[in-house]
This record gives sequence, C-alpha cells and structure tokens, in this order.
Amino acid sequence: MKKIIAIICLAALVISAQAQTNVQTFFTSAETFLTDFDTNYSWTNISFEASTGLKQVTGAGATDVVNAQGDNLFGTGLELGASVGFEGVGSTIGTAQAIIGYAVFRHYDAKVALDLECGYSWYQSAYVVEPELVIEKKLTANTFLRIGVSAPIYSKGSFGRSPSFETGVGFTF
Repeated sequence: MKKIIAIICLAALVISAQAQTNVQTFFTSAETFLTDFDTNYSWTNISFEASTGLKQVTGAGATDVVNAQGDNLFGTGLELGASVGFEGVGSTIGTAQAIIGYAVFRHYDAKVALDLECGYSWYQSAYVVEPELVIEKKLTANTFLRIGVSAPIYSKGSFGRSPSFETGVGFTF
C-alpha cells in the first residue's frame, strides 16, 4: 500500500511539473510574439480595417463578430467603426454597436487601442456601453490578429458579470 501511495505522489509531482512548464511556455511564447516587432510591417499608412472572429459575450455565450473601422483618422490615431454580433453562423443579429477608439500604441506591426463600443444587445434586451482594450498584431503586410477584452455595462442597470473576450483575424487597406 505504501508503494502505491508513493507512486501516486510521484506521478502527481511529475504531472504538476509538466503542467507548470506548459503554462510557463505559453506565457513565454505569448510575450515573445507580442514584443518581437517585425519592421517590415507597419500600421502607419493604414486607413481601414475589417475583421471577423469569435467573442465570448456575457449572458449570450460565443457569438460571431464582424468589425469594420477607419484607422488613424486625420493622422491622430482616432478610430471610428461598427461591430455586429451574430447568434450563430448565418443567423440573426444579436448586437450592433458603434465604435470610437484611440490607438495608444503603434510600433511597426503591433497596435494597442482603447475602444468604446456603444449600441444595443438583443441578447440582454438592453442598450450596452462596452469599454474595450484591443491588441492587434500584423501577420502579413495586410492581415492581422485581433485580441480584445471588454467590460459590458447594460442599461438595465446590470454590469457584465464577467468580461467579454474577443479574438479574430482581419485585413487592412
């Protein structure tokens, strides 16, 4: 019996060490990806971007999202656009929001923006104001990866019980 307990404890230590190594590897890889700048790509001359992806929305689960926005308007970093969320592939519209934002950081192929999305959520049957932090990283000269986290606030007086997470890909002009 003591041998079995010793084997189980040893196996637990090995599995724990492996899990910790995988988590450390993930965060190290993510940090390298976000801080390794490709000088061949730039957000400087971009005036329009469109993206599609998946958003985990509070109270609705996973939704498909389509975004379109003008970038660097008037050379100021100002962004204006629109976002539409769907209840599923090829289904009805669940949210429609206008976007106003500002690119607080642009360095070669990386961009960090603070957006404010305002609109209506048919999921919640309420108006929504959604501040969002968006990180975009160019994959090629005219494609990019988009990651965002937001905190929706609904007109029904309820604050989103959890943040919404978004990931997607898009193209630029």
